Amino acid sequence: MKRWIASVAAAMLIAACPSALDIDKTFAAAPLKLIVDGEAALTPLHPFQDQGIVYVPVRVLTEFYPAVLQWDNKQKLLTIAGDSSSTMIKPGSQLVLYYGSSTALEGKAILRNGRMYIPASALNLISGADFRLDQEQNSVSIISGSVSTTVRTPTEALAAAEDYPEFKIYAALKDKTAYKGYVLEVNGRKHKYDWQTYRDLSHPPELYYADVDQDGQPEAVVILTLGTGTGIVEQEIHVINPQTWQELAVPEAWEAASQLVSSSITADGKDMLVSLKLAGALPAQVELRLPDRSDDPNIGGAAGIGTVTYYRVDKGRLKAEVNVTTGFLESIGSLELIYKPAASGKALEPESVTFQAYDEYPATVKKQAAND
Repeated sequence: MKRWIASVAAAMLIAACPSALDIDKTFAAAPLKLIVDGEAALTPLHPFQDQGIVYVPVRVLTEFYPAVLQWDNKQKLLTIAGDSSSTMIKPGSQLVLYYGSSTALEGKAILRNGRMYIPASALNLISGADFRLDQEQNSVSIISGSVSTTVRTPTEALAAAEDYPEFKIYAALKDKTAYKGYVLEVNGRKHKYDWQTYRDLSHPPELYYADVDQDGQPEAVVILTLGTGTGIVEQEIHVINPQTWQELAVPEAWEAASQLVSSSITADGKDMLVSLKLAGALPAQVELRLPDRSDDPNIGGAAGIGTVTYYRVDKGRLKAEVNVTTGFLESIGSLELIYKPAASGKALEPESVTFQAYDEYPATVKKQAAND
């Protein structure tokens, strides 16, 4: 009789704890696989679902985020210490201490077999990472956030060429806010380059696959954004021979434009007169008038070139657009450069430069003969 009563009491206790029962059932089933940036996680611990919430082991954070886990056994408190912040989590609590204030998670933190699990959605709060549950693949994938770091080469490309999806680019190494190295893939072949840029997720790499050096074989063209700001956009260009993985030399747009364009700014009564002389295959002289600006102390004696630079491939030609400024980064128009193959066959060089004025700065363009 006592044994029967004890069995009934145990059954009632388990029935009163549905969370524990659900967790046990989940762990008894085929465990979910944990993927970080396209590769299997290093931790042997598995994610699971509890009451519709996806949980991941908190230690997976250390695989892609510069965090240190500190466990206080006396207080039963876990501290996730990052570079500039710390998060405190207690097992069984849905609240965490983040940047000095309490924040509610999607579900309670769970301590199981001495290991802490947190809702996968909490990864975004702590590190900026996102997650994806794939029922068909029985996996949980973690996609590192913009401040995360990993030594992995992600299997998911940062970008692919729109007209040639076999041309892709990957990050070789993510270090906090920087990409340290890139991997190009063309037709299944890969090669690593040491290019380093800021990790700006709003400006992913741009890729083109076109015969820009006119040798009969397409090149892989990579455009990387180095930085943006008020009145500033800086990009760099890489043109690669995918057969040899050698990079063709391409002069930077602002530097090439500075060699093809000379300028002067002079007072003309109450106005300022901007004169541009353009060399190259289509030489021209441009004049712009800035009304009532002769006493503007911010305007110097020459125009500035290249605080904003954009590259693109258009109809098989490599082109660049750089802005022209006066005063304190006041853009008055843009220069378009078209590149051609150099005689060496291992470089590109500017073939022509043209000027397009903005509507608020009316310009007169006088074309010149090539020997003017």
